[in-house]
Amino acid sequence: MITDTDITKLKRVFATKDELSELRADMQVGFGELHEKIDTVASAVGRIENTLDGIAGAIQDQRTENSAGAIHLARHDRHIEALALATSVTLPD
Repeated sequence: MITDTDITKLKRVFATKDELSELRADMQVGFGELHEKIDTVASAVGRIENTLDGIAGAIQDQRTENSAGAIHLARHDRHIEALALATSVTLPD
């Protein structure tokens, strides 16, 4: 049989219903604050992603422009070499 002493010992070891309710309320407040902070971080990450997308687009545009410039320069080199050959001009290396 359980005695009053046993019940007192159990109350010291285990939480009561009221204590658990208080703990639950505190946890809900804490999780609410955590949720707000996570939303703030997610918003900041979204802005960073948008910025990085813009930078990646600008880099791709620059690469495309550089490729077009290289093709244009190679064409000019071929024309200059053809003109030098046709006019017997020696080009410096």
